[in-house]
Amino acid sequence: MTRQILHILTFCLLLAIILTTGCIASGQLTPVPGDHAADMQKALDSWIPVLDSQITEICALTSAAAVELKGTENDPFAQKQIFLQLRRDIPACSEICLADAHNIVAAVTGNPKNQEYIGHPACTAVTEEEFAAAGGCIISPPLTLINGDLGILFSAPVYDKNGIYAGSLRVFVNPAHLFSGPVSELKKDGYTLWTVRPDGVQIYDEDLQELSKNILTDILYQESTVYQAMHRVTSEKQGAVSYLFHNVGWTGYGQANAVWNTIGLPDGTEWRVVLSDNVNTEKTAEPAVSHTADDLRTFVEKAYRYARTHTKEDALAAFNDPNGAFVDKELYIFAYDMHGSTLALPYQPDMIGMDRRSGEDIVGVKPVQRFIDRAGFGGGYLFYQYPNPANGFASELKLSYVMSVDDDWLIGAGIYPGTPELNYSWEMRDQLIMQVRELHYLSTALPREELLRMMNDPSARFHVEGLYPFALDAEGTLLSNAYNTSRIGKNHLGYTNSFGMSPIREALSLCASGGGLMYSLVLDPAYTREEYILMYVEPADDGICYGSMMVLE
Repeated sequence: MTRQILHILTFCLLLAIILTTGCIASGQLTPVPGDHAADMQKALDSWIPVLDSQITEICALTSAAAVELKGTENDPFAQKQIFLQLRRDIPACSEICLADAHNIVAAVTGNPKNQEYIGHPACTAVTEEEFAAAGGCIISPPLTLINGDLGILFSAPVYDKNGIYAGSLRVFVNPAHLFSGPVSELKKDGYTLWTVRPDGVQIYDEDLQELSKNILTDILYQESTVYQAMHRVTSEKQGAVSYLFHNVGWTGYGQANAVWNTIGLPDGTEWRVVLSDNVNTEKTAEPAVSHTADDLRTFVEKAYRYARTHTKEDALAAFNDPNGAFVDKELYIFAYDMHGSTLALPYQPDMIGMDRRSGEDIVGVKPVQRFIDRAGFGGGYLFYQYPNPANGFASELKLSYVMSVDDDWLIGAGIYPGTPELNYSWEMRDQLIMQVRELHYLSTALPREELLRMMNDPSARFHVEGLYPFALDAEGTLLSNAYNTSRIGKNHLGYTNSFGMSPIREALSLCASGGGLMYSLVLDPAYTREEYILMYVEPADDGICYGSMMVLE
């Protein structure tokens, strides 16, 4: 069901063409072999207990933290300790907020900019009566979080030292992260996972722009077989259905087969978890044109010169022309403003004007955020994962080159360089995040030198095999580096890899924006070769950037 949103008029025109040419007629479905449906149901059902357990655990952790907050209304330090431990234990958590009984933000974690929201109304009101009716923890549909992202809100009631209702603890959970385990594994078998409430509101879709959309009312779901299928999914707890739908890249229209089951949430609500087989995701007949990193850079520099010698309007018109000089099959120019709004995307014109800064790849790296950061210090190469149309839209590591045209917008392009298959798991990704968040928590409880000594001690409790924690000061000096202790005490801002990327500079930039995940290439400890790595970083109050990385090869 993953797809890109098309403008309504574009969709209507496309559908009219399809129907009038006789390519697809309503109800023209091929019976699905019983063993295929059974295999799909088995694959889905193996993950239902995992998702159920994760959701139940998040509710339990949120409720337990809310109990710990009792009587801490005048102790900001104690509240912060509780928040940091909760973020550590829930890697899918992006932010934590404490709202008082009048729904006013009293405390918040995350990017320092979030502190500006203290004293302002929280994103949604939750009352003591609603908590009583739900029996404790309440789980919301997707809503806009404090930082502007879409997320799911887990809330639990908080009481003061006298047992009087004082407000609620809100844990903002990233649905892409919550579902990353089953999604990454099921995609290997060609399946797509999505989740919806019985009222039709989407809880999760691989296209994050679909979150909070309603499949019962959205015009793109009105084709008769889709309409009927969506109503069955939302009204029945379990089943199997087929319908006609677009493929992942919107390059074709064919039959999708889906099975679903239901998760009963702790607050008494339900989610329908749906597994569909990808439509027409076979590899393209023609192999992709082979472009080198040098070709990529030359292509973007050509577009930069064009943008600087023409008006912005003319440049964007040229970049958005799918038959123009700035589209060479897989190589095309994209453009974004410095806030993440799409300005040029020739193969996906429906995305123009859409804010994609919070969009994530399959691991959790935010490509557009990385574009903006990289363009902010001179431009250059960067990595992220993106569906490759030449390989059935499977997510592959993509190399892009970006440049800022001026202070307002940037351009770039990307290629699939044929990197080795990335070796990672969603469990290790979560361990990576939890390790760094543990360091962040310990930075508030231990003297800095003691924590740095622990980071360099392989027997310390927070060390995990295959993960390499480190600490950086604001100038780029390594204070701790479990990957290569010989680098401790040295400034590495000037270190660049074979693509001219500065991993240390980029890590500091990512920390400055609140932290997150990024890919890079670094030398192995023996200085014999470069290795692809996934890195997670977070800033701490002591001015240190704490991070960790894992090798992906």
